[in-house]
Amino acid sequence: MTARTSPARRVPTLDDLERAGDYTGPHPVTLQDEVEGLAVYFLLPTHKGTDRFDRPDEHSGLHGIYQPPWTFRECEDGSLEVRASIGCGVPPYYWHGYLDEGNTWREV
Repeated sequence: MTARTSPARRVPTLDDLERAGDYTGPHPVTLQDEVEGLAVYFLLPTHKGTDRFDRPDEHSGLHGIYQPPWTFRECEDGSLEVRASIGCGVPPYYWHGYLDEGNTWREV
């Protein structure tokens, strides 16, 4: 299977999430049991809604991931790399891939 790539755009705040592929973070959050963590919020590259609250399908609307268990790496170009892979939904995932250095979404 060939990976598909799509452009990503890093924005400063949740309010700036406007179009498919936008992401923001990491932002400090308190997770379960008052554990401090980080969150990255995003609109999938397959987002079809008119904004982050519009969910015409499961690909659309606000999504989020947290460190731990994911890891976030600040890249020299100002982008963010996320590892491990991001699987949205219950397997089989409706979207599965990575946020790579260079502001690129990579679907696998």
